[in-house]
Amino acid sequence: MTKTILFLCIVCITSISVASGFGIFSTQNGSPISRTTHTQRKLQVHQGGPLYASSQSEQPQTPLIDLQTFLKLAGAVDTGGKAKAAIQGGECYLNGEVETRRAKKLFKGDEVFFNEKAFDVLDMVNLKGYVFKTKDKKVKPVAKIDAAGNLEFGGRFRSPEWRAERKEKKAAAKREAGMKKKED
Repeated sequence: MTKTILFLCIVCITSISVASGFGIFSTQNGSPISRTTHTQRKLQVHQGGPLYASSQSEQPQTPLIDLQTFLKLAGAVDTGGKAKAAIQGGECYLNGEVETRRAKKLFKGDEVFFNEKAFDVLDMVNLKGYVFKTKDKKVKPVAKIDAAGNLEFGGRFRSPEWRAERKEKKAAAKREAGMKKKED
């Protein structure tokens, strides 16, 4: 009887520890908490407290700088070509992990490790007075339907006949260029 109780206690303790490892069951201040997602646990650790859904925490941060520009700004490399080679060669670490993307955006709290030196992104950007300029994406024009029911694009209607004529002109120009090349 005592062996059975001991066995059941071991099974219970093992299943609780396995479940908490997968985030199915965890304790905080001795009280059980329902299942938490990986993102919620990560944010709880980062913020030091429980996670409550709010629209403020879901807004993306503004990037401070990209990685290649940061290496040049920090004086770790002389030129953009050297920065490119160093980053793509796996010599640059972002927050302790190898980073090979040159255009990786860096945010407040990030640390870059390069040539056995650690650089805090926020401190370096503030020190140098760098301001990140976001690029506005071009808005593609939307095809409109004119009064006759034809599609317009950018104010010009491009009919199938027009497209066929344009294709033929390009092919003729290509043939003519090939003939000139053979003559020379």
